[in-house]
Amino acid sequence: MESHPSVTDSPQGIRIPPIVWFLGLGLIAALVAIFVFNVTLNTVVSYGFIALMLGSHLFMHRSHGGHGGHAGHQSGSASNPAEANTNEHSGHSGGYH
Repeated sequence: MESHPSVTDSPQGIRIPPIVWFLGLGLIAALVAIFVFNVTLNTVVSYGFIALMLGSHLFMHRSHGGHGGHAGHQSGSASNPAEANTNEHSGHSGGYH
């Protein structure tokens, strides 16, 4: 049987991660704001810092979307359902919720 290469793989085998594209576009937007629209450097840095904080927050919670990982934590306590309900989030790592 013949194997077909994935459409997402480049011919040279080099993939650029999405974070590099995001940072590159952010840098270009910052340079355009400074040199084309004459925005002060302090303003660009402030808004860039806010965008970094929002983006990192979304990155941290990207795997929490459906909370699908909790099913594996409960399977170990299946013999005692009362214990499974009280310790539902005990195996949950990260975050304050």
